[in-house]
Amino acid sequence: MNTAGFFNDDYTTYTITSMFPPRPWRNYLFNDRFLICCDQFGIGGSWDTNPDGTRSFCAGGADNRLIYIRDNNDGSYWAANRNYKREKWEVFFCEVGVGYSNVVSKHKGIRTSFKLFVPTEGLVECWSVEIENTGDSKRDISFYPYMESTIPGIRIPACNGAFFEPEMNAIFHYNRNVQNNIPFPTMFFAAEFTPDKYDTTNRRFRGVYGSNAHPDTLEGDGQLASLNTSFDHLMAAVMQYDTVLEPGEKKTFRFVAGLVDDPKNAPSIVNGKLSAHYYEEELQRLHNKKQRYRERFCISTPDDDINAFGSVWLKQQVNLGKTFGRVSGLRFRDSMQDIAAYIPLDPSTARERILHILTKQYPNGNTPRQWIPFDERLYRDGSAWIAETVCQYIKETGEFDLLKEEIPYLRSDEKGSVLDHMMRGHEFLYNETGEHGLCLWGEGDWNDSINAAGVQGKGESVWLSLATVASSRIFAGLLSRAGDNEKATYINVKADEMQENILKYSWDGEYFICGFNDYGEKIGSRENVAGRIFLICQAWAVLAGISEGKEGQILMDIVEKEMECPWGYMLSYPSFDNGRDSNEHIGRITYMEKGSYENGSVYNHGVCFKAAADCKLGRGELAYKTIKKILPSNPENPSLKSGCEPYVITNMYLGPENPCRAGHSINPWTTGTAGWLLRCINEYMIGVIADYDGLAIRPVLNSKWKEISVRREFRNAVYNIKIMNPKGLETGALCVTMDGRKMDTNILPPVGDGKEHEVIVEIG
Repeated sequence: MNTAGFFNDDYTTYTITSMFPPRPWRNYLFNDRFLICCDQFGIGGSWDTNPDGTRSFCAGGADNRLIYIRDNNDGSYWAANRNYKREKWEVFFCEVGVGYSNVVSKHKGIRTSFKLFVPTEGLVECWSVEIENTGDSKRDISFYPYMESTIPGIRIPACNGAFFEPEMNAIFHYNRNVQNNIPFPTMFFAAEFTPDKYDTTNRRFRGVYGSNAHPDTLEGDGQLASLNTSFDHLMAAVMQYDTVLEPGEKKTFRFVAGLVDDPKNAPSIVNGKLSAHYYEEELQRLHNKKQRYRERFCISTPDDDINAFGSVWLKQQVNLGKTFGRVSGLRFRDSMQDIAAYIPLDPSTARERILHILTKQYPNGNTPRQWIPFDERLYRDGSAWIAETVCQYIKETGEFDLLKEEIPYLRSDEKGSVLDHMMRGHEFLYNETGEHGLCLWGEGDWNDSINAAGVQGKGESVWLSLATVASSRIFAGLLSRAGDNEKATYINVKADEMQENILKYSWDGEYFICGFNDYGEKIGSRENVAGRIFLICQAWAVLAGISEGKEGQILMDIVEKEMECPWGYMLSYPSFDNGRDSNEHIGRITYMEKGSYENGSVYNHGVCFKAAADCKLGRGELAYKTIKKILPSNPENPSLKSGCEPYVITNMYLGPENPCRAGHSINPWTTGTAGWLLRCINEYMIGVIADYDGLAIRPVLNSKWKEISVRREFRNAVYNIKIMNPKGLETGALCVTMDGRKMDTNILPPVGDGKEHEVIVEIG
């Protein structure tokens, strides 16, 4: 049992019961512009990300949302959501929900609930604080909501100031220096009820030598100064409410904090947002959005963790990636992969995002690695991700007209159709090849850290060549469906030539090498001391259809033998020793500590490629084992050991060769793993996947699973699918019935009648 907490019955909430897990466990709360990253105490930053990538910060500082309680009879006080003094409390837990966090505590007979969420629109965050007297005697207390902003960090502090506006019950922090070029240089903290007192600076509340654990004001008489401030590096928003609670009585206080271009515009933003009705409506909207994602594709398997991730939490991670990238760093290849996973959840939004992302493609077919902030380095894998995402959308919706949409190219007056963008992307990949006929490496491919192997324009990437073949097969299939057989043949011929070169030059006797650097030296070969084998080259040989059947199984058996560890599969092995193996002909991977990032960590994005390859080979047991290894519930490396939040997938675990922190979770939430793991579970393993002619059923299962249920919305119909596996097979011949009628295919037709349809699938 994971003693850190538990999921509720429908997996939409995880309750953290450990007040102090190995590291702060975070939740992301967001709409299309405004975002909070908060921990189990409700503490963390919030900001607006503008379309140009600049940020305007609202909450800031290490401890920026605190709920202080003071007993006015004995002078004792505590932060109800933080427990600085590590006292023994009667109750503490944090409900981590999809779209909200709720921190609940009980200490000295006072129960406090602090719910935090971001509404569906607006650059604001909403607080609801409920305080209850659980004792049998009257309590005289003061309650202090506290928030710290980042406005003091803006340059030229002589332009800073803070004031209380009584008509709004709001504290404003501002910086009037227009040269900052920040769209929203004012933060407000507004209250439903008029406070008894307030303060605007930590210089007085916390004290110059005090701390948030021991604020000078609360150490003293507990009375705020009710003064404004200016030219201040230490601004804060603090309010004081003096109240008497009868036994069993509870009171609720609501607050809104947010950003505005000018204080005079704040009333229209806050208006109506402090009522109980607004809070109830917004929380219901958040619930409805969560339910829509759940209804679009919901699974029920014998494994609760697979259900929680496949039906709920990976969708929230993918939604975060779709909206904010690797939180506000928008990269071409990342965004395309996130959208590919997001398409079944909201096809119309996915279409908008695909078209927007394609405007970041150069006329020559290549793409920038990143456009927010802009990254000029010559990474070459961006266009290899376009075909699958566009094809996934068309398979989901049947809308071939997407291919005709005209969109501009980056930094150019040229425009081209989506089909033209796809064709130019493939032309770039095939035209930019080296002496072995493989794709040039440039400054990197998917593996960011092999960043020096091709800087002279000679190094060749085997993975990018494999990915190009895989993309080409998908693109050629689309072209055939669109009736352009001539182009389909052309692309397939190009892919055949590339495939032949891969087999001729990159096969190392037992597996595929990683590539050739600018000096013709092999990387990822038996000839090498470190980095002898790379996981993704083997997985993508299978995904590209180059290693199939028995041949593919033998290849992936090498991965099982050489790259497995208790918490997954290493991305490369053995790790480069940065004191011995540093190599400027390869790049920064050789300078990293062992087991870090691409240098021998369990990099879960790559592990998902491996799980997908297992499924393509029909190895359901291995795919299931692989997925279970990287989940935070893995008993070999559970959350309380790795530090990973129990409800999200992490980017990586430090590898077994790391000398100090092997198995530790690094970069949770913000990872391309989420999209690929969602697809591995729902599409590759459970095997319910959109296709041009309908909804294809291709399960590749853990043999112990005897029954699975899936609810899948597809082209204006609902398919309630029950997959039966009475013989305990991984895969096999399928007997499919729909609405009682036996089908002669495993593809469910797109009936589009708005009704529910019952599907029974029996394996074997």
